[in-house]
Amino acid sequence: MNLQHALECVNLVPLFRSLPQKQKEEVARLVVQHQYVKGDMIYMAGDSVGHFLILEAGQIKISQAAANGKEQLLKVMQPGDFDGEASLFNGNQRNVTATALVNSNVCQIEQDAFQNLLKTSSQLAIKLLATMSQQISDLQEEKTLASTTDTTGKLAKYLLETSAGLGTAQFKLPLKKKDIATYLGTTPETISRIFKQLATDGIIVSSRSQVTILDEDRLVDLV
Repeated sequence: MNLQHALECVNLVPLFRSLPQKQKEEVARLVVQHQYVKGDMIYMAGDSVGHFLILEAGQIKISQAAANGKEQLLKVMQPGDFDGEASLFNGNQRNVTATALVNSNVCQIEQDAFQNLLKTSSQLAIKLLATMSQQISDLQEEKTLASTTDTTGKLAKYLLETSAGLGTAQFKLPLKKKDIATYLGTTPETISRIFKQLATDGIIVSSRSQVTILDEDRLVDLV
């Protein structure tokens, strides 16, 4: 993986984006690219964390087993999302499972290599601490905004992110509608009703798991 490509991955992450160019290049030299096909398990609950990953392209679902043994969907990673930042600083085990929903490209940084870099660059360590503090504040604000977004807005956001991640306005939903409902914190009936309304309004065309976004601007207005 060449340095420019690795830098593009590094720049996707707020934790690294504000670093001086020289320090970003130091981080970029640690990046290794991995490719996964639909259905590949990237890691499982119980695995040693060991690395930090950046999703460059595709979609990854983060899930865990519920008390009844069924899969509980926690998050759908979109391009630009990252996972395992705590692993850069500790050696905990995973408590969730990550699976590729579609063919996906991942940029990965190994924990040991990153920690060795921090030992040789106190400026980088200080900058990262400041960035992480700001990130915590931003996440708290995002959580407040998310709690006030209605279900139609949440579904619109999911469709836009999926379209962007797959690079097309016409796509097959990577998740079943019942799983989308669980992910968005609502019922399958509500999701079906919103899909029908979006189609009636001429914003999308939807047939089973196939979706075509006809009016992206109006979909954005719903978010």
